[in-house]
Amino acid sequence: MDNNLSENTTGNMQSVPGSKFKLVYIILPVLILVIGLGIFSLMKKPVNPTTVNQANVSPTASNSITLAEVGKHADQNSCWIVIEGNVYDATSFIAEHPGGPAILAGCGKDATTIFNGRPKDGTSHSDRARSMLSSLQIGILTQ
Repeated sequence: MDNNLSENTTGNMQSVPGSKFKLVYIILPVLILVIGLGIFSLMKKPVNPTTVNQANVSPTASNSITLAEVGKHADQNSCWIVIEGNVYDATSFIAEHPGGPAILAGCGKDATTIFNGRPKDGTSHSDRARSMLSSLQIGILTQ
């Protein structure tokens, strides 16, 4: 007779409590789930739809961007801005911009003059605004 089965008083075979088969039914699905989640998380890559061509690229000289390319991103759906020779994707920042839609005036072009002397009052952007630029940088302007 199998060690995992015993005969009851009616002659039927039944599983012995604590058998190794119970462990297989519990451990195997959990193991499959954990491995599956691990593989899924390794394969998952973040994608920013506004910068599909620039996703996960550090802003280095090897990521040079021309002014013509910047010009293709000149509206609220894709807003690239050049400030002091660096290219920034400001699309995600448009809704948060304290100056409201004024940021759209710089989309698709070199906005250094606008950034350093705002049209409304001629003042430059704050140090805080300048520090926020690094998180938006996607490249360096090339000629």
